[in-house]
Amino acid sequence: MDQFAKQANVPVVHFEKGQRKDDVAAAYRKKFTAEEGVLFIGKAQEKTPVFRTEPRRNEQTGATYPWLIRSTAMVNHFYIYCVDRDFGPFFLKFCTYFPYNAKLCLNGHEYLKQQLTNRGIRYESLDNGILSCADPKRVQALCDNLSAEKIDALLRKWFRKLPHPFTAKDRQAGYRYQISILQAEFSLAQVLDRPVTGRVFFEEVIRENLDIGRPAKYN
Repeated sequence: MDQFAKQANVPVVHFEKGQRKDDVAAAYRKKFTAEEGVLFIGKAQEKTPVFRTEPRRNEQTGATYPWLIRSTAMVNHFYIYCVDRDFGPFFLKFCTYFPYNAKLCLNGHEYLKQQLTNRGIRYESLDNGILSCADPKRVQALCDNLSAEKIDALLRKWFRKLPHPFTAKDRQAGYRYQISILQAEFSLAQVLDRPVTGRVFFEEVIRENLDIGRPAKYN
């Protein structure tokens, strides 16, 4: 990964304890002008589940042999922050210790914004959503078309561009990353017309549920 950073002239950032990685990525995105590419590579030491070997002894022969066990360890992780021409900003995270866990993190709202920009459709952006758009039906259609196949294609595309623990020989032997969902968040992204409307809504919810959980409510 360090060699890749040098060859591609990509900055390497050593994350400090307590530093917000999203803030660092936002600063790099402001200066990024290309259609797509790697913003920077972040490095951090983090605790993670790993497999280790421990010696075991054969009771019959007395010979020792290695045995795989689950454990945890503080090891280096690489964060590769990128911008994709179809998905917008995302990052890949690689663990440098066996079994070389990897994580893909993307935002569907950023995918939507990128798709609207590519099509020249005017919209008003929120930090994590869309406030308004010239073609709301097209927005809904673009959201509906974000599929598992497209996400998998994004991963394979960037695996071809970036170094990762599995060599070409490993991949030919069948050792590959497969996507599974670790965490998914869904939002209606509803927007209130005025801040006071939000306060009124929450005050009413609290007022109507002050006695929730009391014994009388179970009768």
